[in-house]
Amino acid sequence: MSELLFFILGLIIGGLVMTTLMCCLQINRINEYERLLIMRDKDNDEYDEEPEVVKCEIVE
Repeated sequence: MSELLFFILGLIIGGLVMTTLMCCLQINRINEYERLLIMRDKDNDEYDEEPEVVKCEIVE
């Protein structure tokens, strides 16, 4: 009976540890994407003197 209890406790503790680890890794990935977006915006600021106007026509 105690083996079943240890097995269930191991599953619960392991699940909590893995959930925490996966959340931390996902947060790190989001920060990397934000850094890339900021760098891309800084590179494009030089060229964005005037916004480009595009005229759209509806074709039926």
